[in-house]
Amino acid sequence: MVGNLSRRDCTTVFYNVTSKHSDVYYFRVQMEPDRIRFTVTNNFVNIKVLDVPKPPKLNDLPEVMEGTEVNLICSAEAPCPKQPPTLSWTNIHKSANIITQLQDKPDQTQEVISRMIFNVSYMDHKMNISCNATYPRNISNNTTVHSTVMLQVLFSPKETRFLIEPNASVSVGTNVTLTCQSKANPSSDLNYTWYKRGEQEPLAFGKQMTFNVSKTNGGWYFCRAKNKHGSQTSEEIQLIVKVGSSESFIVPLIVGGVGGVFAFLLLCLLMTIFIRKQRTQASNVPVIREADFSDQDQKNHKETNATYTNSAFVTSEKPETPKDEGDIHYGEINFTPVQTENITEKSSGQETVYAEVCAT
Repeated sequence: MVGNLSRRDCTTVFYNVTSKHSDVYYFRVQMEPDRIRFTVTNNFVNIKVLDVPKPPKLNDLPEVMEGTEVNLICSAEAPCPKQPPTLSWTNIHKSANIITQLQDKPDQTQEVISRMIFNVSYMDHKMNISCNATYPRNISNNTTVHSTVMLQVLFSPKETRFLIEPNASVSVGTNVTLTCQSKANPSSDLNYTWYKRGEQEPLAFGKQMTFNVSKTNGGWYFCRAKNKHGSQTSEEIQLIVKVGSSESFIVPLIVGGVGGVFAFLLLCLLMTIFIRKQRTQASNVPVIREADFSDQDQKNHKETNATYTNSAFVTSEKPETPKDEGDIHYGEINFTPVQTENITEKSSGQETVYAEVCAT
């Protein structure tokens, strides 16, 4: 199982090593020329040939706060310094800085080390990052092994929002459920508070809020998520309350009834004003009243059959109609006993002309 002895300094080189070469090896010194005498040393070496190489070592990371710097270190043994393994990374951060180098170990062996440095954000939480070591081989394809670490990032609530079920436009009497959602780490101490625009006090606490819709429930709602690292408020969403069909019928009916009553009262008021105006105009028309006759006057009137008229003699001619019918002239009629002579009298104030007419 020992390969060719190439040098006198007891350096042994193995070619095309397979898993069958795994064993414990001793060194023996043999004397020449008879080669019978030999000496076995107490030093030995245990060689174990694996089918695949060992995976690289990747340092474990504690929980890191968002915005802080992360330093990942990956190392892989280099049993053949002339053909060291090649290290690579998966899920490389966009801001990462990678440095790879070959260095000596304290036991005089060598290893390849690769460092990746970057700043984490909340979007890197639970991201798997792998370090891959690829070993070259002479008889078959290269062999690649890897190690993986998961990032644990601490951060305050992010992407806070809420949903309305069944929808944001509902009718009176409908059950509505509001559900608040947010990303945070840790999430175990995450709590939610519900608010409505225009109200100072919280409406409810918890991830969900359910209520039966009334006319007063319409408005803008929002939720607030909080953990020990901070808080975040969601955008506002308007809840629209629709009026039912029965209510939409009653409201116009009430408005129409009130309008009808108002129109009836207005009509009554107009009729009252019109009647009062007619009465006022009728009261302004002058009425000619006959003077009271004494018994003697009435007797004389019957005997003489005298008729009196204002400023006119009874003739066969028809009186002329005044051209302007709009002007009305008033006169005073004074009834006196029949006298044999024509008498003209003047009264104080307004001049009045009297005439006597005798009827045969």
